[in-house]
Parts: sequence; C-alpha cells; structure tokens
Amino acid sequence: MIDILKRYVELFNKNDEECYANDVDNAHAYEWLRNEIPLFSCPDKAIEEAYYFRWWTYRKHVKSAEDGYVITEFLPKVPWSGVHNEINAAAGHHIYEGRWLRNGRKYLTDYVKYFLDNPRRGHQYSAWTVEALWRLSSVSGDFSFGVENLPKLVEYYEEWEKTHGLPNGMFWSIDNYDAMEYSISGTGEDLKPKRGIRPTLNSYMCADAYAISRFADLAKNSEIAEIYRAKGDRLRRLINENLLEDGFYRAYHYSDAEEPCAVFERLKGNQPRELIGYIPWAFGIPEKGCEEAFLLLDDPAVFHSEQGITTADRSHPRYLYPVGHECLWNGYVWPFATSQTLNALDTVIRRYSDDPRYKKLYFKLLKQYAEAHHRVREDGAVVPWIDEVRHPEYDDWSSRTILRDWGWREGKGGYERGKDYNHSAFCDHVISGLVGVSVSDGGELTVHPNVPEDWGYFVLDGLWVRNKRYRIEYRNGAVSVTCSN
Repeated sequence: MIDILKRYVELFNKNDEECYANDVDNAHAYEWLRNEIPLFSCPDKAIEEAYYFRWWTYRKHVKSAEDGYVITEFLPKVPWSGVHNEINAAAGHHIYEGRWLRNGRKYLTDYVKYFLDNPRRGHQYSAWTVEALWRLSSVSGDFSFGVENLPKLVEYYEEWEKTHGLPNGMFWSIDNYDAMEYSISGTGEDLKPKRGIRPTLNSYMCADAYAISRFADLAKNSEIAEIYRAKGDRLRRLINENLLEDGFYRAYHYSDAEEPCAVFERLKGNQPRELIGYIPWAFGIPEKGCEEAFLLLDDPAVFHSEQGITTADRSHPRYLYPVGHECLWNGYVWPFATSQTLNALDTVIRRYSDDPRYKKLYFKLLKQYAEAHHRVREDGAVVPWIDEVRHPEYDDWSSRTILRDWGWREGKGGYERGKDYNHSAFCDHVISGLVGVSVSDGGELTVHPNVPEDWGYFVLDGLWVRNKRYRIEYRNGAVSVTCSN
C-alpha cells in the first residue's frame, strides 16, 4: 500500500503551487506521511483520493515554534491569528484528525498547552478543545497531560464562565466568534451581529465539562470530578429544555437591553433551522427520539444541495441574503460545518439508532464531501483542492473567487489565503465513521464498518493506537483486525 501513498503524493505535488511552507515542505511530504499516517485503500477512488489529499494538506499546517508545536488554520499569516499564526476555532477538528497520526500526541498536546497558557488565544473563538483532548488521550493511551494540567483545564473553563456565562447556567456567544459570520439567526436585518444563546458554545461547554470530570477522576480529585459532572448534567438539561424546538436545536438571540434568559418563550416558533442545530448530537447531548431531524440533510427544500449540505435552511426568506463579505454562513457550504454534522450523524449511528437510513445517509454525505475536494483551474484542469467555503448553487469556492476579485488584499491574508485550508476534518470521518474504528476510555478497539453493500473490500493499515499497530481489513462483509507491537 505504500505505493498508493507515493502515487498520490507525486500527483498532489505535481499539481501544487507551493505558496507557503511550514515544517514539512512538498519535497519531504512523502517521507513524513509514510511515517505518520495509516494507509487506506477502498473501491471508491474519490474517497480514497480525498483521504490522502487531506493528510497531504494537514502536514502543511504542522508548525514548530520555541514553545512547541501548533497546527495552523491558514498557511499565510493572517492579521487575526496569534504569534504563530494559530487560531483556536478549528482546534477540535485539528485534534480529532491528528489523533490518528503516529506521533499525534507529540504535536497536539503542545498545541493544547499553547491555548491553556495563552487564554486570550484559547478563548478567541468558541471551541471544544478539552473534549477533543480527551479523545486524543483515549487513542494514545496517555492521559497524563490532562491529569497534570487539570488546574489549567479548570481555569480554561472558568474563564468561559466569567466572560460568557449567563445567570441561568447557559452561555452566550456571537456568530462571528463561533467562526460563523453573517448567519441568519445571528445577524439582524441591519447586518449587525446579535448576542445569542446558541447550540455552539453551549454544546462545547457541556462536552468540555464532562471531559474535565473524566480527567479529574483519573487524577483522583473527586471534588472537581463531581463539580464538573454536575455542570455537564445541568447544561445538558438546559440545552434540551431551552434550545430544542420541534425536534431541532436552534439559536435564540436577544438585544443588549433585554434580559437574555427571557428570550426563549418570546422567540419560540420564529427561529430558523441552521446546520448548527445538529451540534448537540455530536456530543451525545440529546435524549433519544428526535433523530429523524437528520433526514432534513437529504431534503433539497432544507439542507441538501448538489454542492453539499447548506449552513441554513434553503427555504428561509433570508437564505443567501446579500453581504459584501467573503465568509458567509447564511446558507453557503462550509467543510467546518459538514465535519461537525458528520460527527453528529456518526454519534447517532453509534449511540442512538440502528436505523439503516442513517448509515446510508452518512456514506452519501461523506462521498459528496469527498467529491467536493476539487477546483477547476482557469486552464480547465481539475485539481484536488480544499478551501474555505463553497457556493451552494454552483461549483465554486466562493471565498476564493471573492478574494481573487478583490486583488488578494493583504489585510485579508493575501494571495491564495484559503488554499489547503485546515478548518475541518476528513480523514477522521474515514477512520472513525466509514471504517468504524472506536477506542473506549479503557483502550478497547472495536470496528463497525459503515460501507455500502457492494463494497468488496477496504484496508486500513498502520493505525497506531496505544503503542500498537493495527491492520483492519474488510473482505466481502467480514472484518479482520490484526495487531502488532
């Protein structure tokens, strides 16, 4: 299978304009990937190519600095990033993806530590960093970083409570600082953002609270474990009581003059369906019974488009309302949101329902996502590509088109700012969703594939979990797992 990797790296290097480089340039990409990633082969070559392409782009964002490694979002330096060009918005996706690298813990615990040591950077955007750290630790088998840094995890959480906590125990946020600018729910007719009690930060804080409680259990700190388990339980109850309407989670926004906790009854029946409504499922927050909301992802009148799943209900009057900005969440297709939604659907399949409709939908959405990894160049050539945001009505990376037409402004990040954009996941969806790899807190590895009936095979080889190397092979419906130290 090493020949597959070599062939793909040569293809990607050939088609690439290497504008920027961090630690691993194109000339060294093959060597780095050969040592770090699990190899994958399957009958669907669009999924297979996207898998290798996303690892090939991920390594571009691994960056060492004097205080350790970070994972970048943009390759060029952008004005709103930190000293190492880091941005915390997609840290959860970076950690989910990077946990499957052979040396993922080395890169990613430095990354988490940076955000814990630099609160202003760690709280720039809402994120599910602590929950992602727990998932990383479960794969590596080394929970020492979370245990040793338990006080910092608590400080990180408490800072969110100080700055974004509400009297009823929930959290407010603004769509821009959820990294979701100009959403329908979060931006008024005057195009000004509104504070809101949203499924985003509330779900992340609920998940982080449970993760802190688990690290505290390992640290034998029963007091913190109990406090944070209770915080998670309370926030889960509040999310289900206040944000769930007609089987779907919604954002409730209020004016600065209004009591924030009084908005729910006033706004019931008037809040749009947006893709963020699926986020609670990604962390197991909902009770069972509302899973049919996921069928809306396949409904052209709601979230399904030929270019991907839209960030807002296509039937809403403000769908694609005009804004002079390159980043729009009012219906455009964002890989960031697609990744979150795939995480949510995978959780439904694992923990909520064995209805085959959801398994078929997962594969359909993953394949569509894989096929979106392309761009038609000016010379007509079709090349592998990942960028910021796609137009939902035709085949175009819309943010790139806008930035190009604006002349690649330096204040916006300059030339090809969104090329090889590291703001989502894909390889994690192949490993954990399609192949169906799961690692329990205790280290047990299980495999429950979610592949079409006509697939005769797949192979995932070189998957490192808790210092053991696994080969997972699927042949005509049967799975074999071999392990070596």
